[in-house]
Amino acid sequence: MATRTNTYKTSPALIALAKNRDEFIKKLVPRRCMVISVGLILAGMSIPMLMLLQFLPATFLLAFVGFALTATGGVLALTFCGEI
Repeated sequence: MATRTNTYKTSPALIALAKNRDEFIKKLVPRRCMVISVGLILAGMSIPMLMLLQFLPATFLLAFVGFALTATGGVLALTFCGEI
């Protein structure tokens, strides 16, 4: 019994579709700088929340650190997005 083999011919449409899919996936993966920015914003917002829930002592220094982290993360996020 003979086996049947199929030949595969690539078409330009399939090549273009594969390139578009790869570019789409590349845009979905977050950049490292944006992950750092969002992490700073979340860390800066969690410090006052932990002070409010009395897991951390409510001090001026911790409040300032939380504000500084949030402000730094926000500026970095705006810079990396190209808004500034």
